[in-house]
Amino acid sequence: MNTSRVEAFSDGVFAVAITLLVLQFTVPEVASGRLLATVLSQWPQLVTYIASFLTVGVVWVNHHTIFRNLRAVDRTIQFINLVLLMMVVLLPYPTALLGRYLNSGQNGAVAAAFYAVVMTAMSISFQFLVAWALTHPELLRPDIHPAPMRMVLPRFALGLFTYAVSIGLAFVNTWLVVALYAFTAVYYAFNQLSWGEERK
Repeated sequence: MNTSRVEAFSDGVFAVAITLLVLQFTVPEVASGRLLATVLSQWPQLVTYIASFLTVGVVWVNHHTIFRNLRAVDRTIQFINLVLLMMVVLLPYPTALLGRYLNSGQNGAVAAAFYAVVMTAMSISFQFLVAWALTHPELLRPDIHPAPMRMVLPRFALGLFTYAVSIGLAFVNTWLVVALYAFTAVYYAFNQLSWGEERK
């Protein structure tokens, strides 16, 4: 199958997911003079929103890089991509959950752990997508030379490692988990996939 339909569908899902992230914010009903304090009290939601927005944005950029260098997709890639998109569109829910319970002790730890599980599943599916593309050169454009697996997958396995570790870390410090996610998103923003740019 040509990649265009998969790309179009994927872009739509990414757009929906990244839009849904903002729905955790509600316009508060407050007494006169209390609006500023109420808005400032929503800063946990803002922090989790930023972390998730950056994550989804960077995943979308790298997802585009993968499909830009494919000439065709097979059924396996379609199903791997569906699993990835399922995790992406689910992310607004744990984001809202974490934003609401971030400073709530045990509830905050559970919310952070659930967020970490979703992020880990998303990272695993993305790793599978990259690995399948790199190990099936017949799907790549003719002018693309796939980089050796050892040069690409280990570098992009950092997110999988940090997300998996953060599941346990959530019960130690929820804020450290959010900071770790933000750092990982920034890392991927400046460490983009480049294997498709290597020529034969």
